[in-house]
Amino acid sequence: MQSIKRRTFLKAALAASAAGVAPFNIQAEGPSPNGKLNIVGVGIGRQGSGDLRALGGHNIIGIADPDEAWSGKHYPSTEVKRWRDYRRMFDEIGKDIDAVCTATPDHARFAVCMYFMKRGKHLYAEKPLCHTVNEARILSEASRKHKVVTQMGNQGHSAESTAMIRDWIKGGSLGKVTEVVGYSRKNYGTKVQPVQGSVMPKTLDWNLWLNRAEEIPFSTSYMNREWIRYSHFSGVIGDMATHILDPANYALELGAPISVEAEVLDKDRAFPGALPMAGVITWEFAARGDQPPVTMKYYLGPEISYPRPKRLEEGRAAPFMNSGSVMVGETASMLAGSHSQGPRIFPEAAMLATPKPPQVSQRNKGGGHTGNWTKAIIDGGKAMSNFEYACPFMETLILGDVALTNPGRKLIWDAKNMKITNDEEADKGMFMRRRAPRDEMGWI
Repeated sequence: MQSIKRRTFLKAALAASAAGVAPFNIQAEGPSPNGKLNIVGVGIGRQGSGDLRALGGHNIIGIADPDEAWSGKHYPSTEVKRWRDYRRMFDEIGKDIDAVCTATPDHARFAVCMYFMKRGKHLYAEKPLCHTVNEARILSEASRKHKVVTQMGNQGHSAESTAMIRDWIKGGSLGKVTEVVGYSRKNYGTKVQPVQGSVMPKTLDWNLWLNRAEEIPFSTSYMNREWIRYSHFSGVIGDMATHILDPANYALELGAPISVEAEVLDKDRAFPGALPMAGVITWEFAARGDQPPVTMKYYLGPEISYPRPKRLEEGRAAPFMNSGSVMVGETASMLAGSHSQGPRIFPEAAMLATPKPPQVSQRNKGGGHTGNWTKAIIDGGKAMSNFEYACPFMETLILGDVALTNPGRKLIWDAKNMKITNDEEADKGMFMRRRAPRDEMGWI
């Protein structure tokens, strides 16, 4: 009788998978009877530990992090088994894993996602998903192939405010939108070269930390999240622009840009591999159906000057100008915060005259961004910022990093062939693809 039940479950699970609905874990006996998922964390310092705590209503059954001291500091639980290498963790408990939450540094996240996606595990991955344009394209294709439930960690995407913004845009509350402007005063640059000859702590496996990135000497300068300042591990755009520009990308359905260019204000960076302190990135998007072309600008840096939002009344303070976005339409503009919070149409007369639009955008019924993901797994649906949405968005943003490292040139983008058509140097740049990834070491 038990074997019949087992066969029945497997047939149902395989049928669901064929239909594009991933079951919990077809290697195990089936879903947990109490609706809880078995989740592991990979790279869990800071944001990763916060994500795991948000998932605490489920079963956290393992953690993998190459830096034992870092993971112990941020997720000190003694009840969860730990590994350094996520591959060894899978070897030992893979059959019990339903889903994976990963918040590694940018350079390693693609490999972790690919590894678990290929093995049928649902994925929640922090932003930015990838370090290079081709990683984003490969990950997008893989997400369609493997049919697992995915979510990128741009938390504002699941917020009610993001849905409201899209409803306003779809309802024509601003008229046709032609401009998007984003702002961030965050600083990713450094003028201090990495410390040389650092003594590696015994708690860190540097080889595992590097993952598929080209081998370079260990430096304490890269620890404690300082890796965000070096192009070997990170870009400038994806960290905050993934939040700030998401409402426009989502509501306007921008698709792929046709060009990108950047003005870098600190043109003489302190040393090769340092990320710029400040700049302005401009993407151009073609017309979409009956919607006009759109120009999107991102002002980035701690001291950069921002333009005053168009149509904001004289004497009225502009909120969110340290981290937010503005969409400019034919008849009105709309400003929102870094995670789409507090959207407001202006001038004020337009806000007062704008009727409540029909609710045409998806609402989150899962309780938070991680809850949206786990509910999609359990219900057999799609999370709101799934990789089919998130990966093309990441391509757009990482092209901004390509432009920042090739400033002062308008780069023409052929999305179909994934090629910059007018600048061979930019097309061969490191943010297009890693120059010599260590893929022979089996990270994927």
